[in-house]
Amino acid sequence: MNIHNLYKNFMQNGRTNQVVRLFAVNIITIPVGILVSIFLTRFLGAEDYGNYQFINSVFAFTITIFTFGFIQATSRSLVLNHNPLRAKQYYGAALIILFGIFILMSLVLFLYGTFDENLKLKKLDSIFLLSIPIGFIFLLKLYFETLLQSDNQIKLLAQSRLIPKVLFGIAVAVLFIFYNNTLLSKLKLTLLFFFITQILVYSYIILKLNISFKSFNKRFKDIKKYNNVFGFNVYLGSLLALGFASLSQILIGYFSSDNSGVGYFSLAITFSLPLSLIPNTIATTHYKDFSSLKAIPTKLILITMGLSVLALIGVWVLVPPFVNYFYGEEYAEVIPLNFIVSIGVVLYGFGDFFNRFLGANGKGKALRNSAFYVGGSLMITSVLFIPKYGVYGAAYAKLIAGLTYLILIYYYYYKFKVAHKK
Repeated sequence: MNIHNLYKNFMQNGRTNQVVRLFAVNIITIPVGILVSIFLTRFLGAEDYGNYQFINSVFAFTITIFTFGFIQATSRSLVLNHNPLRAKQYYGAALIILFGIFILMSLVLFLYGTFDENLKLKKLDSIFLLSIPIGFIFLLKLYFETLLQSDNQIKLLAQSRLIPKVLFGIAVAVLFIFYNNTLLSKLKLTLLFFFITQILVYSYIILKLNISFKSFNKRFKDIKKYNNVFGFNVYLGSLLALGFASLSQILIGYFSSDNSGVGYFSLAITFSLPLSLIPNTIATTHYKDFSSLKAIPTKLILITMGLSVLALIGVWVLVPPFVNYFYGEEYAEVIPLNFIVSIGVVLYGFGDFFNRFLGANGKGKALRNSAFYVGGSLMITSVLFIPKYGVYGAAYAKLIAGLTYLILIYYYYYKFKVAHKK
């Protein structure tokens, strides 16, 4: 009877239900993502796996440049909106803006793929040009990740995180089992399957949202207004912070004879992802609640911190035997890289926890300023360390930037908390 009552109370507690649901999905995506990486590394090999991650990094970097704050501005519009019909119109207006961004972005990527000497030297130029449509997938991923949490669409957010990984995992498993000895380009096949599986899922989610394109001019004016006071500030900050996070992997490729180091670094990041899920999940499900609070409850901070530290220890214990068994000696370099990167990821994740609170309270300038400093530290350390230390330089740059991010974002959070005590 007591268990039944506890379960009933849990089901009636919307926020707790959402936290557990989203966290469960995030936990499931970890083994799915790792399983995908196992099939990918074995199907592609170290060099082509690095090429695959290099191309993804270029797209991620380009998207950071071309969003211009409009996605973040739409996010702010949805946080403050309480009209379901108007919310659908915001989604529709943002999607039209997204298409415009993609056209501009594609033109720049075409020029890059045509003239970049590094791509030509590594014989990636033709594959890269064929991959340009994949860029739209990354834009849609940002679109869903940002807007669904702002609109508290946690169920759809969970689906947008899990289902694409599952479908791509199935596709990669099929490639590994049935096409491992193919004479076709394995990298081209992988990129094609990635595009098809992702666009299928994202099309489904767009249909579920029942997006409206009515009143585009009104909604665009709203988004533009919020972009002026919030979105563009966040964009300027992320241009450095997120942009140089992607650029670090690109630099690894530019300062090495092949892109295998990009793959090693990417795997180290993949194994560290669970560490960012705990603070991100808790902050995401409390995002709308944060907008009405003057400070984050101390209990919530302590729980988040404790779980993050336990997860870090777990990663250090489990990753070495896992890599040795499933990836083999070819990927042994991932183990020491993961030890360094995982600390940086924990620092970033906890920084994001406070970032979400400030974002929910419209502190775009604070987010911009902290991101400027973090991006600056990542840029300086990457430029100094990567040419000299290669992939390990990128790992140490990640750690230093994570520490810088946490210190700065907590400083702005503390200022906000003190100001609202008066």
